[in-house]
Amino acid sequence: MVHMLGSTLQWFAPTDESMSSLELFDSIDQWRSLFERSTLGVAMIDSEYHFLAANPAFLTMFGYSSEELQQLSFLDICIDEAGDECRVPLRELRDGVRLEYEIETQHRRKDGTSLPVNTYFSAVERAPNRRTFLTVTVDISARRAAEDALRAAQSELGRVARLTTVGAMAATIAHELNQPLAAIVSNGSAGLRWLNRPEPNLEEARSAFGRVVNQGHRAAQIITSIRAMFKKDSGTRSPVAINELVCDVVSTSLGELKSHRVSLTLQLLDDLTPVQADRVQLQQVLLNLLTNAIDSMASVTDRPHMLCVRSEHLEDWVLVSFQDSGTGIAPEHVERMFDAFFTTKPNGIGLGLPICRSIVESHGGRLAVFPAHPHGSVFRVMLPAGH
Repeated sequence: MVHMLGSTLQWFAPTDESMSSLELFDSIDQWRSLFERSTLGVAMIDSEYHFLAANPAFLTMFGYSSEELQQLSFLDICIDEAGDECRVPLRELRDGVRLEYEIETQHRRKDGTSLPVNTYFSAVERAPNRRTFLTVTVDISARRAAEDALRAAQSELGRVARLTTVGAMAATIAHELNQPLAAIVSNGSAGLRWLNRPEPNLEEARSAFGRVVNQGHRAAQIITSIRAMFKKDSGTRSPVAINELVCDVVSTSLGELKSHRVSLTLQLLDDLTPVQADRVQLQQVLLNLLTNAIDSMASVTDRPHMLCVRSEHLEDWVLVSFQDSGTGIAPEHVERMFDAFFTTKPNGIGLGLPICRSIVESHGGRLAVFPAHPHGSVFRVMLPAGH
């Protein structure tokens, strides 16, 4: 049992006739050494959550002296949101509903700065009205910094990959269209010269303008073939379980959801009919829609960030929808959301949604967007159920 006397921890152990005085002293000394030398922040709080004692690591972590800390409660070092989050579990600890509790949150140092931590609570004294709790706090700021750096690197890598893809596509389009466009200019100029002669040569002019028309058709065919890269599926399609695919996409995005404080709700209907699809292409569509939903809530500060992903069945269709509580879409932009190179993002390039729609339509499906109430938007993917 541990009691607080002044600012010194007093350690007591029950008498055991089988334990010699030296063994008892060694045991107490070992526990005191473990408490004081631990690199983890260890503290004791009472049933009103006031600090009774803390080891040097805990004091260093938060910048308080032992005397200053004794004037505070655990809730005093919590940031406002964390304090609200902890009240119910702490009350359950005090009432004996639970014996332990763990939370990853942020606490406030003496200088006002925030410290990301993992804190573990355990009830160590169960006597009525005398509950005492042990807290072990781990500074996870280094881990958070590493995770943030990893996310930034992944985001930058994705951005570079997208720009590289767009650059390669633009270079291909420019190269393929350069020849017919040059031929159109050349033949058009030749036709004009034949017409501007003192005695216009109508046959030569007709031939030149005929070549202009032919090269125009060739340019149109090149554009059609480029569009076919997105609208025609050259891969192998197989039955895909939509719920499984949604869970895979959510799993890969947990870091982004957490860093943006997004509360995710999954409403997945059981026993959905699989859809015939290219799994990789469909996964990219769902990932793009989920990422867009997260981005739409990034600037929202006056309401919670909520994302609901639903799957359902409607006649011969399988539906997947992403509903967010973000900024929504202005009415004048709704009709243009799927236009190539149209974007509402400051750093967007306007190709994500058009490519998504092309992929969905190549699978015989539909992609649409609707306003959500009271805030945000809903993107819905409709795919024909496989048979």
